[in-house]
Amino acid sequence: WSILIALSIFATSFFACKKTGPTIAVISVVDSTGRAISGASVTLWQDTAVNSANGVQSSVRVTKLSDAAGKAEFEFTLEAYLNVLAVHNTDSGRAVVRLKEHESVSQTVHL
Repeated sequence: WSILIALSIFATSFFACKKTGPTIAVISVVDSTGRAISGASVTLWQDTAVNSANGVQSSVRVTKLSDAAGKAEFEFTLEAYLNVLAVHNTDSGRAVVRLKEHESVSQTVHL
C-alpha cells in the first residue's frame, strides 16, 4: 500500500505542476531615448525551422502595429525562436525572441 500511496502522491504533484495557457510574445518598440513608439510595424517570423518528419519549412510570419504604449502582443501555441523586425517611418530595428510554452515573454526593439 505504501508504494501505491507514494505513486499517487507523485502523479498528482507531477501533473499539477504542468503549466497551461497561451504562449505570448510582447514586443516593445522604443526610440534611442527609450520612449515608446506607437504605430510601428512589428513582424515576427521563423525562417530556419524545418519539420524533421516531412521536411516542410516553417511558414510562421505575423505582423502587428505597436499600440500607444509601443507594444505589440502575439499569441502562439508552441515554443520557438523568432526573428523580430520593427519598422517606423525610415527607422528599423531587429531582435530575436525566445518563446517559452505557456509563458509570456518580452523583448524590446530599439529603433
